[in-house]
Amino acid sequence: MKKLLASLFILGVAAFSTLQAQDAGKGAMSKRMTDSMTVQLSLTAEQVPKVQAINDDFAAKAAAIKSEGGDRMSKGKKIKAANSERDKALKAVLTEAQFSEYKAHKKENKAEMKQRFKKRKQG
Repeated sequence: MKKLLASLFILGVAAFSTLQAQDAGKGAMSKRMTDSMTVQLSLTAEQVPKVQAINDDFAAKAAAIKSEGGDRMSKGKKIKAANSERDKALKAVLTEAQFSEYKAHKKENKAEMKQRFKKRKQG
């Protein structure tokens, strides 16, 4: 009986730790995005919390999409839709110049990802 209780306790602690790590990962991802955008776009003190909230929402949606069932194509479409929502929200917060800079960085990142994917496929 004691062994069973000890096993259940250890299993519970492991499950709780995993859930905490996943939640921390979402928060860390949105924090990294906001920190990067703060530097790249010279965000004002007023813009930072708004952008952080938008990134938190996107990170939560992306994590939920990645963890749900389905094929890669459907997940990709859902992520793309969430990303479009994020862009609309950011457009309302950022200045025109900042949003143009954001789109340019996004385009560069997409090109870099394609290059990495090609290298991985070839190598």
